[in-house]
Amino acid sequence: MSRTSKRSTIAFVILTSLIFLLIFRAVRITAIPWDLPYLTLGRELGPILGLIVQVLILVAILSVPIRLLVDSPKSISGSTPKKEWLVLLKKKETVGKILLGLVLAFMITISFSLVFVVQVSQAGTKIKAFIASNKDQNFPDYINDVSYFLNANVNNAYNRPEGAFKIDNEITSTLLDPYVMKSFGVSRADLIVYQGWGTCGQAAILIKELLHDAGYVTREAQFKNIDHQWAEVNYNGKWLIVDPWYIENFVEIQNLKNLTTEFQQASGVEVLYMNGTAIDASPEHGY
Repeated sequence: MSRTSKRSTIAFVILTSLIFLLIFRAVRITAIPWDLPYLTLGRELGPILGLIVQVLILVAILSVPIRLLVDSPKSISGSTPKKEWLVLLKKKETVGKILLGLVLAFMITISFSLVFVVQVSQAGTKIKAFIASNKDQNFPDYINDVSYFLNANVNNAYNRPEGAFKIDNEITSTLLDPYVMKSFGVSRADLIVYQGWGTCGQAAILIKELLHDAGYVTREAQFKNIDHQWAEVNYNGKWLIVDPWYIENFVEIQNLKNLTTEFQQASGVEVLYMNGTAIDASPEHGY
């Protein structure tokens, strides 16, 4: 095999693997190979600029194998330089090259997943250290410290550009990534703290897990027709709202409807328990 043919083969395999990675992302098999570099850039440059830089890097990477295939010197008998890639596709060993690209795409996915798990685990360590240091406090003090932990580690992205880029939503809705996270003991709260931004949904999930892991009975609640979520904790037989970003803490749930005019217009409330059970809790909340 000539040097040019080897170069074309390598370029073809690289291009094929990148295409497979894009397919994995499009059909929601995995998001980590794309979300890891985006998070790394987004946390340093901001969500919008980080996305722009990631796209530019992707275009640059894709352009290399494409240029090698299209503009390589004439090396296949009877073919012109710009048709060499068509000849390559017709060769019998092309199937093997495509399979090699698929294997390479899986290897990249696994490698990025392992790096992602290592980085997110650092956020998990921070959460565990916080719980271990504060869980023995009295209930009001622990709630206040949970609110402080939220504000110190997660920026409120409501009505901000990064509100559209909630990586924990992406990862937990793919086929492969939740299994990877579960296998390595990474929770959604870990993802949120590592991400460093979120809206009410991320705040509710983090608060719910911080309270649950400290031994409290918790659940997640949301309005049926208003876009807002919050955490609730059962203390002394009463469900209390813990929502430092909007509703406030220590609000008894039956008082929710009368807090604001907006809440009076809600059609009801649904809650999700830690075991995955979802129920209509409208009567409990005064609806």
